[in-house]
Amino acid sequence: MQYPPEHFAIVNALFREGRFLLEGEAAFLALREQREFYQRFFHESFRLQLVLTADYALLTSNRDKDPLARSICIFLAVFCYELDQEDSNLLEKLSFGIFSISQWEERFEQSSFNNVLEATDKLRNADQRAKFYLELARRSLIDRLDDDHFRFTPAHRYFLEFARDLNVREMMNKA
Repeated sequence: MQYPPEHFAIVNALFREGRFLLEGEAAFLALREQREFYQRFFHESFRLQLVLTADYALLTSNRDKDPLARSICIFLAVFCYELDQEDSNLLEKLSFGIFSISQWEERFEQSSFNNVLEATDKLRNADQRAKFYLELARRSLIDRLDDDHFRFTPAHRYFLEFARDLNVREMMNKA
């Protein structure tokens, strides 16, 4: 059977590893060129939806309960709240900032939302969050620059858009 170029890399990254493909990766470029094929392929083979933007690609399902996605949303919510306290452009800082894990650990410990982090398995304490940062890097949500520094990849926007859509739906329900 003949598959498009980079087929193994695309399926391996999106399906097996469950990570984002990012613009600039050879597999991302091949995926973009064969968008229709892969939308059908993932839907018919696995009942998964391909989300492909200018910056990233991922697979989604209809599953309501995904503990990793929940942990990522909670992490980003607390992270954004704390970052917003700096009175700078939040979206610009998320897109271009470099962050120190050790400094953020101190901020999380002092955060008024520390109880929310403690109630979340993957975010419960500094040791759990250290593993969580590794998971975020493995899934291509952050780039680890060294042992203490990271920056967000464009994939973080997926979760910001999810939060925005959720907020809009909630506002519509109240109206």
